[in-house]
Amino acid sequence: MERSLIKQVNRKNMGARLNSRKVKPVFFPNFFGVKQKNSLKWETLTGEKGAPVIADVISFDSSAPQKKREVIGKMSGDIPKTAVKRGMNESDWNEYQQLSRDCEGDSDLKSILDLAFKDQDFVYNAVRGRFEWWCMQLMSKGGFILNSSNNNGIVTEEFVGCGMPNENKKVAAVDWSKSTTADGLQDIEDTVVAASAEGVTIKYVVMRKDRFALLKKQKAVIEKVRGWINQKEKLTISKKVINEYLAAQENTEGVQIVLVSPSVRIENAAHQRTTVNPWEAANICFLEDLQCGDVQHGPIAAEHSVEYKKKASTLKKDFVFISKWSELEPFKEWTKAEANAIPVINDPDAMYIMKTDGQAWTE
Repeated sequence: MERSLIKQVNRKNMGARLNSRKVKPVFFPNFFGVKQKNSLKWETLTGEKGAPVIADVISFDSSAPQKKREVIGKMSGDIPKTAVKRGMNESDWNEYQQLSRDCEGDSDLKSILDLAFKDQDFVYNAVRGRFEWWCMQLMSKGGFILNSSNNNGIVTEEFVGCGMPNENKKVAAVDWSKSTTADGLQDIEDTVVAASAEGVTIKYVVMRKDRFALLKKQKAVIEKVRGWINQKEKLTISKKVINEYLAAQENTEGVQIVLVSPSVRIENAAHQRTTVNPWEAANICFLEDLQCGDVQHGPIAAEHSVEYKKKASTLKKDFVFISKWSELEPFKEWTKAEANAIPVINDPDAMYIMKTDGQAWTE
């Protein structure tokens, strides 16, 4: 193991690359923060939800009545490792060498930088892509399953829930695809009201764009919005219009629809790639706070190893640790990204998920 042989590779250039357009946009940072842990254990606290317990009115010479402390539960577990690496072979190296000669004296080094850092782009986006999949699964299913079709490492086969109570799993009265009989706005209102009765104030309803496309075509939705704005001619339903409608209603005041369209590619053991949308198609998520969780990340051994840094060029961005090093025989330039991290829903009691296909929950 030797330091990278690519002369452009240093902490400054590695960092600059991670702030460039080569980093593919993802949705999960809109909903998950980043929280550092001192150990490889994750945890989340669940409290006694509901409306506030009121104080008692007492006389001036009386002692204040004591109330019982809230019941706090803790969910915890081990933080797993997520990692990927890719190698530059001899052919890629020869291309890099040729580009280096061609670009001498040229101020435009875009081609050589793209080649020098293409593996860094790949591994960094790959780790973020896994967390895109992970976070979208948690928000749309309340958990996840790791199996041979979506992961080449750990296989759980069993559904791993985030701790969301079963009573928070809702089902639409009618499948949203049935535009003449479904009433998605009523389904949303019913869930918001049910959450409010439990002391949870829903402010955001998150769904896929194709699910919203079904909502805005429903006859009941069109009639409700048309009646609200008192418009008889043809009406164009948009997210802006529906959000304004929800904000104007007594039971859904302050509620806003948020749309997502995540996309990742999964590569199996045979290196065949399949593009998937990690958000469960028929499900929509109800949140009290837009940031519903954190990516909790623990220490990485290589990050704090002096000897490792003598052999590899390294950089950490958020929770992703990147290393670049070379081997002389056989020749190989390696790039690796790793994260000792896991996404955690901070308050699963305050998250609700509705199946809009009208089908009962099976997980």
